[in-house]
Amino acid sequence: MTLYFVLYKKKKDKEYIIYTNLLFDAIDKAEHFGKKSMKRGYEHKVIEYNKENADKYWYKNEKKES
Repeated sequence: MTLYFVLYKKKKDKEYIIYTNLLFDAIDKAEHFGKKSMKRGYEHKVIEYNKENADKYWYKNEKKES
């Protein structure tokens, strides 16, 4: 089973950030959520929830313990 999550950014920004901690089991459900939840001036994309994407977006701002 593949899971997906939604990223967003302001149209003028370069990097996407995580929008919510919700995971979706179907890409069409994630797309629908992204379209309905975005404010004007924002864009979204749906990506697969895997280790690489989770490390890049999900845990991006988490403090690392030393």
